[in-house]
Amino acid sequence: MQKTGSGEQDLYLYHLENGAFVNATKRSLSDLAWAYFHGRPDTRKMKLDYHIAANLVKGVEDAYRDLGASWPANRYLVISLSGEMDKHPKNVAVKGLADWRCRYDLKTGTFDVPEMFAKGNAEALTWEIRR
Repeated sequence: MQKTGSGEQDLYLYHLENGAFVNATKRSLSDLAWAYFHGRPDTRKMKLDYHIAANLVKGVEDAYRDLGASWPANRYLVISLSGEMDKHPKNVAVKGLADWRCRYDLKTGTFDVPEMFAKGNAEALTWEIRR
């Protein structure tokens, strides 16, 4: 996680090459996760305007066993995406996305959404705060 200015932050992935850390991906991990999110049929139309965040979910050290995962150690990263919409129905104060999760495979460089995230992701897509 790196600060990019004015309170914003971004996720970057590095690897060790010839004794120095270098970017492991051409784009930030945050940008890649958001591109994956917007490329899915169920989330493609969701336009978030502000408070957009991508965060690494705690649990990498134990291969996300606390989440109930039985994945190989050091293979996956779980990323949580959140944000809010400016244009929303009049009876809703804020509508957006809260804690939508995807998994990044460090071996293949691809994203997916494991079945264990399905219910939480469906709830994350309907997040709203009423006034």
